[in-house]
Amino acid sequence: MSNPPPYRRSGENPAIRGWATGATGHADILRRGAWYPVIEESGDAVVLEVDGQPMRVSREEIRLRLDRPTMWSVVVRTGVMRPTLAGPKLVTSYAVCPDCTARQEFDGEPESMMCARCRRAAKVDWTTTY
Repeated sequence: MSNPPPYRRSGENPAIRGWATGATGHADILRRGAWYPVIEESGDAVVLEVDGQPMRVSREEIRLRLDRPTMWSVVVRTGVMRPTLAGPKLVTSYAVCPDCTARQEFDGEPESMMCARCRRAAKVDWTTTY
């Protein structure tokens, strides 16, 4: 059996109690569209693993789910648009890989995408945008 590509975050871990992403309308303390493992829950706060470090956040600032996301999240850029690697074309949205949380630009409305970083393929969640 071959080793998984680098940056893979998936896998069974009994310490993970759920998954969280930033709630709409709250300060962007978390990267929009990225899901983070919940490693501790206590009252009105949870502790997330963010870049390998614990981060305590209020439940009001996040959306929770029990299972790991399996689809790409779509993020619509807000504010001033900066130049991108796509060149002079204005890119107004990007997707976030459900496995390694890499950001990736796309054209049109793809049904599925393959991550350029971790090489995992998954469907795109067009029902919710961030």
